[in-house]
Amino acid sequence: MLRTGVQSQLEGIRTAIGHLSTTVEDIKEVETSLQEIYTALLAFPELKQKMAKLREANVKNSQYATSIGHLQHIYEINETIEKTREYVQDGKLLLAHKNIMEMEHARDDLMYEVHKLQQSNVNYEKNAYSFFQLLKTYFSDLDKVIQELAKQLWYICSRCLEAVRGTEQGPTQLVTALRIIEREERIDQYYIDRQSSTNDFMPPGRPRKWRQKCLEVIASTVKQRIEGNQLEDRSLNKQWLARYLEVCRLVLVDDLLVAKSAASPCFPPSYEIYDRFVSMYHNLLSGRLREIASDKLEKNELVQLLSWVNSYASDQILGNPRLQINTAALLADHPLLPKFTVTELCDRFIEITRRDMHEWLEKTLMQEKDDWYKDVHPEEERLGYFYTQLPSILFGMIEDTISLTKEISHDIIPNVVEVSVDEFRNFANKYKDAATAYKNKHFGNRSHFKEFTATVIAIANNLDICTESTEKLKQHIRLTMEADVSPSNLSNADTSVSLQSNRSSSVMVVSRQALLDKIDQLKKRWNIGMQSAVGTLLDEVNEDIAPHLAEILTKKWLGGSSALETVCMTVADYYSDHKHLRPHIRCALLMEIQYKIIGEYMIGIDNRRLSFANYDDRHGASELLKSDGERIAQLFSKLLNDVDVTFTDLTVILTAMSDVLSLRDKSLLALETTTLVRKFPDIHVELLSALIQTREDMGRVEARAMAEDTIGHMKHHPKGDAVFAKLFQACKAGPKRIFRLEDTMEHMFVKLI
Repeated sequence: MLRTGVQSQLEGIRTAIGHLSTTVEDIKEVETSLQEIYTALLAFPELKQKMAKLREANVKNSQYATSIGHLQHIYEINETIEKTREYVQDGKLLLAHKNIMEMEHARDDLMYEVHKLQQSNVNYEKNAYSFFQLLKTYFSDLDKVIQELAKQLWYICSRCLEAVRGTEQGPTQLVTALRIIEREERIDQYYIDRQSSTNDFMPPGRPRKWRQKCLEVIASTVKQRIEGNQLEDRSLNKQWLARYLEVCRLVLVDDLLVAKSAASPCFPPSYEIYDRFVSMYHNLLSGRLREIASDKLEKNELVQLLSWVNSYASDQILGNPRLQINTAALLADHPLLPKFTVTELCDRFIEITRRDMHEWLEKTLMQEKDDWYKDVHPEEERLGYFYTQLPSILFGMIEDTISLTKEISHDIIPNVVEVSVDEFRNFANKYKDAATAYKNKHFGNRSHFKEFTATVIAIANNLDICTESTEKLKQHIRLTMEADVSPSNLSNADTSVSLQSNRSSSVMVVSRQALLDKIDQLKKRWNIGMQSAVGTLLDEVNEDIAPHLAEILTKKWLGGSSALETVCMTVADYYSDHKHLRPHIRCALLMEIQYKIIGEYMIGIDNRRLSFANYDDRHGASELLKSDGERIAQLFSKLLNDVDVTFTDLTVILTAMSDVLSLRDKSLLALETTTLVRKFPDIHVELLSALIQTREDMGRVEARAMAEDTIGHMKHHPKGDAVFAKLFQACKAGPKRIFRLEDTMEHMFVKLI
């Protein structure tokens, strides 16, 4: 085995030595060949000098050959140019372009030869430049013909949509123009590709970039279509913007439909002409709308602009199914108006709404006051209630404003409602002040305003209608406006970031609860105004009945005075006007009148206007007191027989007090007094003491002690009716015995609810 291995290695070494010997011989042979080549190349510089004249002759021959090849075009250039002009004028644009290409080819080849000569020999630079200028001058008319052809092409391209709408020649002309443009693009590309670091030749006017120019011309036409349709401005027509936007809508949809169905087949696919048309119209329209938005637009113009922007992606405009446009992607890449611009426009709309609302309310108040002072009789509805157009005007304003706002954005409706409510709150105060001034002037001379009572009744009804309408508005807001959302209540941080981002780029969000609170404040102000109007009616009645009420529980009354009958007749007479009040307001007024009448009895007892010498006098007074109570109850029962509203009869207190006075047996007085206090637990010690002391058989100290003892035993019993509590409290007030009207109104409305 060892011998075999050694033998194998020796054979390999022998073979390698043989290869090395062969390699040495090859190297010597290559060296010899290279030496021979070097010797041969030493003669080339001398050969180059010997052949210089031949090389120059070859260059001249090439130039002559080029000139001879284009000799026909050079000699016949004037005739060819004239013929080409005729082709252009006759609309034979392909033939015209064929001639132009041939003449350009001749000129460019000659110029290229001159350029090569200039590049190869610096000594010829000046002569080459002169010859270059000579060629440009000689072919100068060619440039003019090219410009004439270009004008025709741009005219056809600018009317591409009209062309495809028209006769058969229209699309043919457009296709011809596009073929010429594409030829020019290929020629441009040929010379661009031929350029290199050593060859920078480019024929005059190249590259022409006619494809780019074609698209620029089309874009210019689109711009004219967008901007040129505005034929009016605000000074000529208040609806100029609506008319302009409608024309833009019609033009946009119609042109894009034509571009998709008729123009696209005429253009090469590489143009993507339909997408370009969509982009052109969208971008140019966006720019135009931004210009309009930067002006000081009026309210109706803001509505028209923003509502048009909102409908931009709808089926009426860009969302038309036949257009097949991805509006979401288009608007995401390039919104028609930026968010901050939309926000500014919305803020401006809200501010203008506030200003307009203020002006409208001022004019409405002036008209109302004008009608008051002119003694205009108010209108009467089918149920006989007096009113004016004030509530319908006021809440018609809100309805109209909200309807306008819906066209802009549902998001800003709470903001618009808020500014409206703010202005209404101010108006409610001014309306109340105006009614008070009207009242003061009337009471200065009660014969001056013949329709005063009817007017105040209409004012009260108006304010009540306003209260109801405000409540409806509140319910609408409560149902339609989303609850307040705070980032801490959201489920995750991403949602929170999204919410804050949206709010930061939009109109400030109005708090739902804050808006509801403002509406409640407005309702309160309407109610205050209504109570003031009812108070005015009460004051008017009181002016007439006060002198007669002063006779109550006096000796004159005891002797058979007609004071109460006069009071009842006066109240009944006023009721012929008061029946035109809405039912619950009428009841509240009658309740106040009843307070006034019954309260006068309480005040008379509390002041101890009467004192009796014997039982017969006291018994006669008690019978008269009971009779008066029945007469008063009969009066109000008659007045309210057609009203389905709960009405508290206060005359029962007169009957109960008459029982205390008519009691003969003094030993039963404590029991009778206890019965009275149980019926009316809110009666105070002073009034009860005065009632007991009216009896001739009770002294001051004894009456006081009995009153305190009786009321003391009843202090842990349930409280009585709030209506009687108010009656007794008014008697307790001392010299200023004033009944609070709002308590009565609140009591009446609670019962209604």
